[in-house]
Amino acid sequence: MAQINARIVPNLWFDREAVEAAEHYIAAFGGNGRIVGTTPAHPDSPSPQDVPLVVEFELDGQPFVGINGGPHFHFTEAVSLEVRVDGQEQLDQLWAALADGGEEQPCGWLKDKYGLSWQITPTAYYDLLAGGDEEANARLFSAVMATFGKFDIAALERAHRSEPAG
Repeated sequence: MAQINARIVPNLWFDREAVEAAEHYIAAFGGNGRIVGTTPAHPDSPSPQDVPLVVEFELDGQPFVGINGGPHFHFTEAVSLEVRVDGQEQLDQLWAALADGGEEQPCGWLKDKYGLSWQITPTAYYDLLAGGDEEANARLFSAVMATFGKFDIAALERAHRSEPAG
């Protein structure tokens, strides 16, 4: 079988706020992104004529496409974007920016003001899982399941070590 050389590009459906969302996400990632280009709406397209049909943008080098397709489809929690961050400071900063106008969810998830679900996950979580035994990982999983809103890395580490909350 031939090797497939491909890149996955998430396409996000918006009513008419794809440019606004792209700018919001770029700002949330500390300006580490850019709008690559836009495609105007065709007269027969579902996009309103005063907004572009397509907005291509990047976040930290990852390409995305925003589609202004009208009010027909909405985001659900069935799909989320996970961002793995290094340290509590990065987690707090990104969480604050993406949760602004949105809502916190269980287990380190949030829904942004456009309805898109995000998981802001510290790399320390995966490090703990890789280095833990079955009991430690079960405690870690319980701590994750008990979390509403953003993760506190120190609390996850304490749970993994079986230390009381402090």
